[in-house]
Amino acid sequence: MSSTDNQAYIHQFSDDLRDLVEQSYSKTRPAVSIEMAKGEKHFFNRLGSLEVSGRTGRNEAIDLTDAAHSRRMATLGFYDLATTLDPIDNLQRSLELTSPYARKHASAHGRNLDDVVIAAALGTAATGQTGSATQSFDSNNQVAHGAVGFTVAKFNAAMQKLEAGEVDVENEAMVLMLGSKGVQDLMGESNFVSFDYNDSKPLTGRSLPSFRGVNIIRTQRVPDETSGTTFRGLLMTADTIKVAMAQDIKVTVTNRNDLKGNPLQIYTEMAFGAVRMEEATIVDALYQ
Repeated sequence: MSSTDNQAYIHQFSDDLRDLVEQSYSKTRPAVSIEMAKGEKHFFNRLGSLEVSGRTGRNEAIDLTDAAHSRRMATLGFYDLATTLDPIDNLQRSLELTSPYARKHASAHGRNLDDVVIAAALGTAATGQTGSATQSFDSNNQVAHGAVGFTVAKFNAAMQKLEAGEVDVENEAMVLMLGSKGVQDLMGESNFVSFDYNDSKPLTGRSLPSFRGVNIIRTQRVPDETSGTTFRGLLMTADTIKVAMAQDIKVTVTNRNDLKGNPLQIYTEMAFGAVRMEEATIVDALYQ
């Protein structure tokens, strides 16, 4: 192909891939807060709550209250993928391969982003001035499976834990990450599918409605608790997980002159890390 055609191909591939990664192939990306970062570590600052005190007399001295400052640290990982398009592929197939390759790269990076986000949601968070301290997931914010599926009652129990932790469930954007079994469990609940309890009709389409103002993200990346016998749904506020993004999707398409036929190499890379910002804003709801 001519050099002009090659540049057009590269530009088209790059644009297609960026659109796919950002819009379609990561389930969790719309549900997290992303901040651009540099370096191997990135710190997110937190500001704790304050309490007022009552006055007992006139002309009292002012008591100063220090706001509680703390930090969470995300460690950035570097991820890449390389594939080639051999000229033979184009000669032997009546198929334009740009979009299929873009979708495959986008899917791979999207799954990886989801895995990093979900691992941060359930894992140990790095805390402190230098990130050397740790904070594990709060086991009090776990709902036992109770040998039942993911029912509306299970959903309500998870919401109750957030409310008990003084999470502003009325005003916070919230998401529920749920696997296929949990989704089907909800589909069998009259309180979920009935138009009396929902402003849409879940059984008439394939997309999931919000429920009690919570957006449901269908994802199989949420890990099983015990090798597929116990499953989990993650209910959280949208700012629970912070992503430090050092490099969003970067696409490099070049000819490999060291290989026969000078095939095009598609190389994609991302650099990011994630951390849970607060334990009170996420509930791990187990079900069977």
